[in-house]
Amino acid sequence: MPAKRFGLLILLCCCLASIPALAQNPSPEQIKDYLAKHPEAVMEVLSHHKVELYDLVMQGREIRQRLIWRANIERGLANPLVPTVDPRRPILGDPQAKVLVVEYTDFMCPACRQAAQNLENLLAKDPHRFKLLVKHSPGSDLAKQLALYYEAIGRQDPAKAWRFYQEVFKDQEIIAKKGIGSVQPLLKKLGVDQARLSRDLADKSLEQLLNKDREEAKAFKMDGTPGFVVAGVVIRGPAPVAAFEDVYAISQKQKLEPLE
Repeated sequence: MPAKRFGLLILLCCCLASIPALAQNPSPEQIKDYLAKHPEAVMEVLSHHKVELYDLVMQGREIRQRLIWRANIERGLANPLVPTVDPRRPILGDPQAKVLVVEYTDFMCPACRQAAQNLENLLAKDPHRFKLLVKHSPGSDLAKQLALYYEAIGRQDPAKAWRFYQEVFKDQEIIAKKGIGSVQPLLKKLGVDQARLSRDLADKSLEQLLNKDREEAKAFKMDGTPGFVVAGVVIRGPAPVAAFEDVYAISQKQKLEPLE
C-alpha cells in the first residue's frame, strides 16, 4: 500500500477508534450510519491530529499540482515551441541525449541560482536523457558581462563554460558585491586562455547573440528568469528535477510513476 494511503488509513482508524460508539468492531454500515448522523465527531477527533492532517493535505496539494503540470505538458507537446539552436554554442551533457533543455537565465538572479543547482542535479541524475543549452536574459550590466564571459569561454571549451556557470552561481553574492573583476581567480583556475578570451569578448556577435536570446524569451512569453523550454514545453521558475523528468517521460511516451 502506498505510504500516503497508509498514513490516511492510520489516521482514520485513530479517529474511529476514539469514538465510543464505534469501538467494538462495527460493520461498515454502522460506521456509515454513525458518521452520517454525527459528522462533527470526525472533526472533533481530527482536531487532535492537526499535524498528521496537515501533512495529508499538503501531500494532496502536491499531487494535484503535479497532475495539473502533467496536463500542461500534454498541451505543450501538442504545440511545441522551437528555440533556435546555434551549433557553435556550448551544449552541455550527452550530445546523444534525446531531450534538449533550453534555459533563459540571469547570472545575478537568486531564483536562477536555485535553478542552476536543480539543473546540476538533473544532469548528474539523468546524464544520458538531457542536454542543456544556456541562453541569457540578463537584467543588469553585471549579469550581461557574465553572460558574455560564459559564451566566450564556451568558444574555448564547453566544459570550462559549464564550470564557469556553476561557480558563478555559487559565488553570486560575492560577485554582486565585488564586480566582474572578482571572477579573475576563477578564470585562472579553469585554465581559460586570457588572450583568446579578450579577443572573443570584443566580438560584437556575442552581444548580438544575447539580444537574440532576449527576443526569443520575450516571444515565448518568458516574463522573468529563469525560464526553460524542454522538448518544446515551457517551464517557468526554478522547477524541481521531477518537472523535467515528467516532460521526458511524456515526450518519450513512457509510463509515468503513479501519484499516490
